[in-house]
Amino acid sequence: MPSIDTITLADCAALIFAPDGRHYDHMAALAGTLGFGHVLEHTKLNALPEKALPFFLIHNGVIDHLKQRLLRGLRSTDEPRRKYAPIICVIPQGPRHKMVPQVEMGFDDVVFLSDPIEQVSKTLTDQLGHEVLYIDSPHYFGPDRRRLERVSRGDPRRVPGGTEHRRIQVLRDPQHGIQVSYVN
Repeated sequence: MPSIDTITLADCAALIFAPDGRHYDHMAALAGTLGFGHVLEHTKLNALPEKALPFFLIHNGVIDHLKQRLLRGLRSTDEPRRKYAPIICVIPQGPRHKMVPQVEMGFDDVVFLSDPIEQVSKTLTDQLGHEVLYIDSPHYFGPDRRRLERVSRGDPRRVPGGTEHRRIQVLRDPQHGIQVSYVN
């Protein structure tokens, strides 16, 4: 496996979901600048090269219920290359609190187009080369978000522990694909 410092997006494909052609063009140009080896519109998913590791880049301008449908659809497939691929929400500009609902929705991460290109690149490449914990429960499938929990222990909105869930370690490597292992 390559060193984390040498992992790039060249062996990855950006599959872009945008609310319109103008936003798609902007995101496609960004994906090219970031060094993605392939840039495709989401409708071209079947044209995804066999060895390319997909990144799903979803513009924040896509309405929330469609973003939720996209997340559910991708996460419910049986194909590991899609199910465990990074799904990133792309927000044109801050404020930073705009990212919280997207993270809670189940996105792997959020990037702001107003951030320096180096920061956006680092956020994306951080999805590669190390294990990421996923949680599979009756009400949620996606990255482990317990560290982001903002509700205090006594709050009635807090879901009590003890629910059935599986912990899944996911390793995404552009050279070797996506490896999945179940842990307890």
